Amino acid sequence: MKEKNGTLRSIVMIKINRIRNILIVLLSLLLVVSCEPKDKFEWNAAWSAPKFYGNGGPFVEFFYQGKSIAGASASIGADPGWGTTSGSYAGGDIFKPVPDSISVKWICAIDGYRYEGGSRLPQDKMLSLFRNGWNSKGEKENYTQIIAGFAPGGNVTVWVSGQGNNKEIINFKAKNKGVWKESEEAEKIEKEILSSEKFINSEVNIYRYLHGIPYSAWEKGDKQYKYDLGFSSEEDYKYSITYYSKDGSVYFLDSTPYFLKWSNRFIDYPKNPNESHQLKLPVQMDLIWHSYDNESRWFEGNVLLPQNLQATFEKGHYDRMIVTIPKDTGGDFVEGVIYFVNKQKQDQVMRFRLGRFNDEQKKLMSPKYTLPKGFVVPKWEGRIPLKKPTDLEYWQEE
Repeated sequence: MKEKNGTLRSIVMIKINRIRNILIVLLSLLLVVSCEPKDKFEWNAAWSAPKFYGNGGPFVEFFYQGKSIAGASASIGADPGWGTTSGSYAGGDIFKPVPDSISVKWICAIDGYRYEGGSRLPQDKMLSLFRNGWNSKGEKENYTQIIAGFAPGGNVTVWVSGQGNNKEIINFKAKNKGVWKESEEAEKIEKEILSSEKFINSEVNIYRYLHGIPYSAWEKGDKQYKYDLGFSSEEDYKYSITYYSKDGSVYFLDSTPYFLKWSNRFIDYPKNPNESHQLKLPVQMDLIWHSYDNESRWFEGNVLLPQNLQATFEKGHYDRMIVTIPKDTGGDFVEGVIYFVNKQKQDQVMRFRLGRFNDEQKKLMSPKYTLPKGFVVPKWEGRIPLKKPTDLEYWQEE
């Protein structure tokens, strides 16, 4: 009988030990899970730079609780536009937590300085965005990227992004680590390139010469406004407009969505501006226009907007900007007018010219650039001297 009781006790003890071991394992798993983030999302790391103000060797790394979870880098620089991503190497798991900090480094193309730095990130705000997404035409869209933008002066902006919809998260300044030194051969080649006539008269150098370095646009932010854009012409048309804001953001407009009938160009728009159009004001518009009057004729030009455009816009309480071109009269250029419009008035912003492209001569028959009245070339503030373009032709409003 005693033997039987001892056997029962042994069996009971074995079962108790098994249960205890299972409970220990479960408790350990619960502790591990409690230390892990509650939410993981599918997102990629990316980097950006302002149009015409690129960088070299950009690198960004995101962290969660001290551990690297994602990053992006490139061996060469680019200038895709502020908030727009550029091709690069990206690493990290497909599903990962929302980061709580960031580290960056890059070489600024404007001054040759090397910048490095980092910052804590507002994780709760970012977590809410990833959980809730954003609304597009009544449907939920998910955020799929975290973008780090590198601008002159060590200015960094971070966005959460999804299908081109950027939500700004934080701004901070990286530390200036001094002038980046390459090999003597590399520096010699770079100096030759920057001194060449081809670069001096390039679109990049001309843009920098005409617009300077708008440090404040990255330090304080380039303000967005609720307004619409439109294009109007008297005849059959095909057009495209690329416009740049002060901070190097790029907007593209073409054809049907923005076209207004000539007879109704000042009144034919929605009762309220499209709420999705939270846009920055342009500092330059690059226009292309095809005329189909008698024959297909191609016109193009780069139009600089007045330097007091922001003050004019805010004072007038406008809700639309319209680019208008009447008819092709058969000459070597067409003249157009840009207006600011609201329900009560339409005020002329400036006139401009687009030159006709001559297929035989392969050139524009009128200056490519239009400058507004009173335009003043800004002072160049970059460490590396900027060479004045030698082949800059322009037409200016009187």
